[in-house]
Amino acid sequence: MSLPMAPTQILLHSDQHNGQFLFVSNDLEGPDKVVEAHPPAGEFRNRFEAQSDGNGGVRLYNPATGYYLFVSNDDAEGDNIVEGHPYRDEPRNSFIPLEPEPGSFMFLNPTYSRFLFLSNDQRAGDYVIEAHPSVELRNRFTAIPVA
Repeated sequence: MSLPMAPTQILLHSDQHNGQFLFVSNDLEGPDKVVEAHPPAGEFRNRFEAQSDGNGGVRLYNPATGYYLFVSNDDAEGDNIVEGHPYRDEPRNSFIPLEPEPGSFMFLNPTYSRFLFLSNDQRAGDYVIEAHPSVELRNRFTAIPVA
């Protein structure tokens, strides 16, 4: 199975923490929005579109906010915080989807050689999404098409 591309919308469900879906939060890290995970599946802000970056990777676009996920320079104890911003063509927005098992994806950011993962760090009860160089279960996300 390949990652559904735009205009198909997907939910990204963590393979590690059962019931956690990625979303673009209203929490700010400077001018950008923090990407987090929570249990409610039905919120519009949980939806993403995988858009081709033209170089074999994807940009993960959040239509609720008009923001693209990117790996920021903001540090979280050695990991990078994943945020959202409105800039479409920035290299930090690019992710290479790797499929270690059918339907399960890891998203590698080639700018930093780091994978998205669901960290144990929380803000207001939601898990923060970060990026690190390790390969482990918490890097894996299931892409669920939205009907």
